[in-house]
Amino acid sequence: MGFAETAATAPRTTSATMDTRSRSAPVRRLERGSAFAVRAEAARLEAAGRDVVHLELGEPDWRPPPAVLDALPAACADGGRRYTEAAGDLDVRIQVGAAYTELMGTRVDPARVVLVPGSNLVLYLTLLAVVGPGDEVLLPDPGFPPYAELVRLAGAVPVPYPLRRETGFLPDADEIGSLMTRRTRLIIVNSPNNPTGSVVPDELTEKIMEVVDRNGLYVVFDEAYREFKPGGGRPSLYGELAEHPRTVFMESLSKSHSMCGWRAGIAITGPELAKDLADLMVNTACCMPSMVQRIIPAALNSREWLAGRVAEAARRRHLVQGELVTMPGIRSAAVGEGLYLFPDITRTGLSDREFARRLLDGTGVSVVPGSVYGRQGAGHVRIACTQSIERLTEAMRRMRIFLEGTAWANAIP
Repeated sequence: MGFAETAATAPRTTSATMDTRSRSAPVRRLERGSAFAVRAEAARLEAAGRDVVHLELGEPDWRPPPAVLDALPAACADGGRRYTEAAGDLDVRIQVGAAYTELMGTRVDPARVVLVPGSNLVLYLTLLAVVGPGDEVLLPDPGFPPYAELVRLAGAVPVPYPLRRETGFLPDADEIGSLMTRRTRLIIVNSPNNPTGSVVPDELTEKIMEVVDRNGLYVVFDEAYREFKPGGGRPSLYGELAEHPRTVFMESLSKSHSMCGWRAGIAITGPELAKDLADLMVNTACCMPSMVQRIIPAALNSREWLAGRVAEAARRRHLVQGELVTMPGIRSAAVGEGLYLFPDITRTGLSDREFARRLLDGTGVSVVPGSVYGRQGAGHVRIACTQSIERLTEAMRRMRIFLEGTAWANAIP
């Protein structure tokens, strides 16, 4: 999809023999704008011989923990030809529960653990378990694009709650309360947020939970970037939240452990909902691939390795932030946590889609237009600080030349 197109207006290509009426309404409504669409544009340039610095996907360039790679041969030799329980191999879930018991400060027994192929499936199965047609789900704007798409696929209605640059891209609990209707069933909270990096403080989480309890909602905490929070991913509220009967923790090893392609998703929730998720797994994916399950404990126990990667991620963010604040036309939000920066580019006079397109075509630096992440993301671009220091430095050099050499640069206040 071209940068200048919106998801609503992007043309759909069909074969001459395909009757588009055979496609379901949810599939026809799926939006095409994503970091993967930008990656495809960048790949076409690379295929033509251009050097592209990929700052679009949140895909760390470091290898997974050595303990994971060491455990893989035995995991493959021992498994792969047999199904496990739908919720996951019991021995693995016991070890996962022990790791999260230490993290959360409250007992997480294996009955509360469900292993799924990719954390997106944690959200989708939860939606299938708790929402019905026409129910409403509150989700952050800007936020991870699949949230809204999975809500629609489940037959529910996505209702964005705004995260504004002026308030540090943090939610307003009172505004969330004002969006409630009798159809509201669930709220999604993502901290550190993708794409902004904002971290919801404990006092704000408590206010959101007051809204949750007042309205009898379920809440999904998307913890894909939890390990990048200050304090090593151990916020003080975890024990209390984990005991809440309608809380789901949507855990991932993709970003923190550089295991995007392994599709290792973990749900931590109450025993009743965990059983529902397992029942849904029986009828969808059957189980997570057994060899992937068997390396999860090695990943969760790689704490020293992880601390080094978190420090490296912070080093990269701060390098890019330091460059952005001196560039014409850029208003850069303060450094948050996680893998991303989300600078405001409105002073260039370009839309975020046009900015991203020109930057890629002109310099080979690939970033994602902020409007992909929702209405509040318009006028921003997401920069994934997932490449080496050398490649990030080169990307910032090209971006500076692009901005200083443009016709609008002298007019930028």
